[in-house]
Amino acid sequence: MAKIYTPVKGFTGNVAGVDFVNGEAETDDPRALAYFERHGYKVESGKRPRAKTEAVE
Repeated sequence: MAKIYTPVKGFTGNVAGVDFVNGEAETDDPRALAYFERHGYKVESGKRPRAKTEAVE
């Protein structure tokens, strides 16, 4: 799940169907994420980097 931060610090309310509390929210909705990216919101991907694995022979 991606975490979104509003450009207006501390905003609480609904934008693009996503509820924000104190300027933060989470969603996986691709349309909402695209909207936030287009409108200057900070979007952090919820995916964590995978650990590198070594090949076992």
